[in-house]
This record gives sequence, C-alpha cells and structure tokens, in this order.
Amino acid sequence: MIRAEWNALRTPSKRMMQEQVAPALRRLGFKGSGQTFTLPSDTHWALIGFQKSVWGDSNELRFTVNLTVVGKHAWESARVERPYLGARPAANTSYGFPTWRQRIGFLLPERLDLWWPVVAGSSTESAAEEVIAAIRDYALPEMNIQLEGAPDA
Repeated sequence: MIRAEWNALRTPSKRMMQEQVAPALRRLGFKGSGQTFTLPSDTHWALIGFQKSVWGDSNELRFTVNLTVVGKHAWESARVERPYLGARPAANTSYGFPTWRQRIGFLLPERLDLWWPVVAGSSTESAAEEVIAAIRDYALPEMNIQLEGAPDA
C-alpha cells in the first residue's frame, strides 16, 4: 500500500476514533486518546488498546481492541525481574503473568478474533457503534471483574 492510499484510510479511522469512539469511551469513564485508553484506578492498570492490522489494501483497514488489566504493585514486581518493562504496560502488548489480557472478540458471544473494517469512502458509523457497544456491554464488565479479582500486590 502506498503512502497516499494508507493516509486515505487512516484519516477516516482517525476521525472515527476522535469524533465517535473517544467521546463514548470518556462517557464510560475511560481517559486517553489516540489508540490507548485507561480506566482510572489507584491500584491497577486497566487499558484498552486499538490495534490496526498489518494486512490490508488500498481500500480497507481493519482494527481490533485489546484489553489489559494488571495490579500496579504486581507490575512493579515484574519490572524488578524484567527491567526492560516500561513504567506501565502497553495496551497492545502481551506480557504473560502477571497481566490479564484479552482480545475483545473472545468476550463476545461468538468468541472469535474480531476485526472491524474501515473501508475507504464509506461511513464509519456502523463500526464505531459496534465497537462502542462491545466495549460497553462486554469489555467494561469483564475489566471490572478483573479489577476486583486481580491481585494488587
């Protein structure tokens, strides 16, 4: 995909995030922008990351949502053993223990790896509504369960 084609797809995707998805996530209690949003907690990192597929063509870009929850003390302990880890986890990186990580599609009834398309020249409203509903109805409740059950030490 050449740069101009990629930008033609990236612009609607970016606009969808800024104008539709981010405001809805903030209404649900998340903070953040761009590709990463955080559910505020004094004791845990609770992150949502939007991941774009490396596969695509000049007409379509696909994205999915990754969820991560880890106790802040547990993360700091892991950093002692693995000093290459950042000050906080990255939403789209899989670390193994002590983090809980899940792709949103596996929380939905279909339990499939779900990627939403953004098609050049098409409306993003349907994709935005679907991803917001999936986060509200499936991701947020599961993240709250993980926050309640995840050790903070």
